[in-house]
Amino acid sequence: MTIFWVYILFPGQSILYMKRRQVRMERKLYSVSDLCTLCGITRKTLFYYDRIGLLKPAARTGSQNFKMYAEEQVSRLKQIRQYRDAGLNLSEIRQILDDPDAERDRILKGAMKRLEKELREKEDHIRALKQLME
Repeated sequence: MTIFWVYILFPGQSILYMKRRQVRMERKLYSVSDLCTLCGITRKTLFYYDRIGLLKPAARTGSQNFKMYAEEQVSRLKQIRQYRDAGLNLSEIRQILDDPDAERDRILKGAMKRLEKELREKEDHIRALKQLME
């Protein structure tokens, strides 16, 4: 829970006599199963990301220390998914997300070269299989 101090100016009041009110803001927290459903990943993947430090829970609740995730983690997980879908490996993703000085374009170009090389290798394998089938 986050507490904000809000200053309210009612009609007829000068700025010097504003009322200070305490406002409590509840953060929406997602359970492991809620987050997995929302982002389309498995529990195993989510726990793996936690274990390697790529996506840590925002809080732990209850006597059994249930992992809970906030909007910041949801956003980060969506970014992770986007980069994974583009073919980046986890070390490249970690570098982009965790290092503010990371050269994102350089990392993406490196991933592109790696994927193009893998594609050429797969095409060579397909050609070899076709020759075997003739």
